[in-house]
Amino acid sequence: MRNVNHSWVLCAAIAAAFPATSVSAGVVNNVLTQWRGHADKCEDPRQLDMEAMVNVAMFEAINAVTPKYTPYTKVIKAPEGSSAQAAAARAAHDVLVLVCADQKGMFEAALKTSLEAVTDKAARANGEKVGMEAAAAVIAARADSNAEGKDPVNRPQTPGAYVQTTPYIGMVVAKQTPWIMTSPDEMRPAPPVALDSEIWARDFNEVRTLGAKNAKDRTAEQTDIGEFWAGRSVRIVLNQFIGRPGRSLVDDARFLALAEMAWADSYVSMMDGKYHYNFWRPVTAIRNAETDGNDATAPDTQWEAMVTTPWHPEYPCGHCLSAGAVGAVIEQEFGSSSPPIVLEMEDALLRRYDTPQEYIDDVSESRILAGVHYRFSMEAGRKAGIEIGNVAAKRYFTPLKR
Repeated sequence: MRNVNHSWVLCAAIAAAFPATSVSAGVVNNVLTQWRGHADKCEDPRQLDMEAMVNVAMFEAINAVTPKYTPYTKVIKAPEGSSAQAAAARAAHDVLVLVCADQKGMFEAALKTSLEAVTDKAARANGEKVGMEAAAAVIAARADSNAEGKDPVNRPQTPGAYVQTTPYIGMVVAKQTPWIMTSPDEMRPAPPVALDSEIWARDFNEVRTLGAKNAKDRTAEQTDIGEFWAGRSVRIVLNQFIGRPGRSLVDDARFLALAEMAWADSYVSMMDGKYHYNFWRPVTAIRNAETDGNDATAPDTQWEAMVTTPWHPEYPCGHCLSAGAVGAVIEQEFGSSSPPIVLEMEDALLRRYDTPQEYIDDVSESRILAGVHYRFSMEAGRKAGIEIGNVAAKRYFTPLKR
């Protein structure tokens, strides 16, 4: 990754006041980015699944109007001359008013604005019908996708076991029906390293040294990296790939649908692994190192991570999984011609990545520097995420045979 200036702390304060998607550079204003923006305002526990539903529904609608790829749900026959813009807007709208019913007024107003931009009444009406059918198909496909139940109570502490830092959150996500994977545990990584191993001692001491709240050996650039990704979703990079020369609306819709499906599944895989292994966070391990049976580790009962420790078990790294999944879809879609990933705010450069792999690696490294993950967990999460992204691009929305 290219070096950036170290005025990031000020930039972060500015960025915090804006939606996460606004830090991506070069965003095209079209029906896809508009309705992704509307979806970001939907406040619902189904947020992960909802984002994928919206983007898949828009793809299904646009692909029905301009058939180019195999659909996710079914073949929809669009009347000739149907408006792809109207179809996409209606599809996104219908998903959002179902999932976020209490915000229906906002989405109704947004739909009215989108449809007014389509002046051909017949094209608009036919497009709406296509969008309604696409949304209904996606909603039906995901009708039984969400797991129900309560997150578990805390378990007795043993060396290596997770001790909650805040109330448990996310276990039910581990049982959500995936979009891409055949089961939540399809990409589950191998178990964490043994506590008496050299790797455990190496990675324990690395995060203890670099991830501490007031670490003396962490550089200013490393602090920037750790802080930048601590409060942001890795999917903020996606919109800047929309509307690039030589690409059609259906191409972009396909890319976004794949990326959002992969992102959603990365969370399913993450929570599956976290609650299956129930591995302790650095803050617990470092404060209780006398219990791990490893002579190369030592406790520090006052140790604190640079950022607030997340509210679920440690292994595997979730940011690493998600960045791997999204980055792999970008790599599969654009290959060697992939444009740089640029994140900026009010003309201030925050981060720049010349390749998807640089982006994946920077996000992954940030979790060690933030003090919330070990390197072996980072590597396992990154690998699983890349596998999810690669499977998404190869398994779904393949070109139609002519």
